[in-house]
Amino acid sequence: MGHGSYQSKDWEKLRSSRNINSQSTVQDMYQSRSMKDYLNPYGVKYRESCDSMDNPASTAIIFGLDVTGSMGYLSEEIAKGALNRTMLEIYDKTPVTNPHIMFQAIGDSQSDQAPLQVTQFEADIRIAEQLLDVYFEGRGGGNGGESYLLSWYFAARHTKIDCYENRREKGFLFTIGDECCHKTITYGELYRVFGEAELKEGTRYTAQELFKEASEKYEVFHIVMKAGAYKYQKSGKDWRGLIGNRAIELDPEDLDVLPEIFVSLMQYARGRELKEILDQWTGKAVDVVKRILEEMGPLSKDGKGKKKFLKF
Repeated sequence: MGHGSYQSKDWEKLRSSRNINSQSTVQDMYQSRSMKDYLNPYGVKYRESCDSMDNPASTAIIFGLDVTGSMGYLSEEIAKGALNRTMLEIYDKTPVTNPHIMFQAIGDSQSDQAPLQVTQFEADIRIAEQLLDVYFEGRGGGNGGESYLLSWYFAARHTKIDCYENRREKGFLFTIGDECCHKTITYGELYRVFGEAELKEGTRYTAQELFKEASEKYEVFHIVMKAGAYKYQKSGKDWRGLIGNRAIELDPEDLDVLPEIFVSLMQYARGRELKEILDQWTGKAVDVVKRILEEMGPLSKDGKGKKKFLKF
C-alpha cells in the first residue's frame, strides 16, 4: 500500500466533513464503537510499504498510540492538528523520503477487547481517514502496564517494508503512552490478538526480545507521557531500563510540538547534527527538541561508518 501523496487541502475537507473543530472531543472524532474488521490484526500476514511510481523511495513510519482511558487527550491532539502538521513538516524538512504512515491503536492484551488495531501503510489522506476509524476503547487493565510490545511484534513479523528490504534503510516506529510496558506476552495473548496458531503452546516472549527484533528493521522510540500513571508507576525510569535512551519523557503541555519531535528524531537517527536540527525550528520547539536530543546523548560511528545511537 502507499500510493499518492498527502495534501493539506484534503485534510481540511476531511475535518469539515467530520465536523472536527477545536471543541471536538475524543468521542466526537473517533465514532467507531467496536473494532472495524479491516483494522483487526487477527490473521493478517503482512502490512506492506511498497515502492511505487508515486513513491519510488518509500519510508515506513509507524505511530502507535495508547488508546486506554487515561490517554484520550493524546488521540484528541493527534486528530485535531498534530497529524496534519507532522505530515507537512515531513514533506518540508525531508527527514526521510516518501513517507508511508501506519497508525496502531494500543491497549492491553490481558484485558481489552481490541488490544491492537492496525491501519494500512498509506501516503495520502487515507492516513487520516483510517486513523479516525479507530475504536477508542478507553479501558486498560489497571495491572501496571499496557501492551506496547504488541506494536513491536506486529512490526517485526507482520510488516514488509521496501525501505529495509530493498535499501537496508530502517523505517521508524514511535509508540506513545503513560504506562509501563508489560514485560512478557504469552501464547494465549498472541493467539487471541493475531491468530498465531503456528506458535507452540506455552510460547512466551519478553519485551526486550521483541524490542530487539523490531529494531532489526525499524528505529524504535517510545514517548513516555508525564501524566496519568507516569508518577505512581515510575514509568519513565521503567522505560529507560527497557530501551535505554530511546525512551523520551514528555510533558502533556508540550504535545503541541510533537510534529517537531518526530521530525527531529528521524533526522537525528539519519545522522543530522544537533545544531542543524535546532536551527530549523523556532520558539518553544527549539527548547523541547534540544532537551530531548541532549538527554538522548551523542551519536557514534559503527564499523561501517554509519551513525548509530550509543544505547540500543
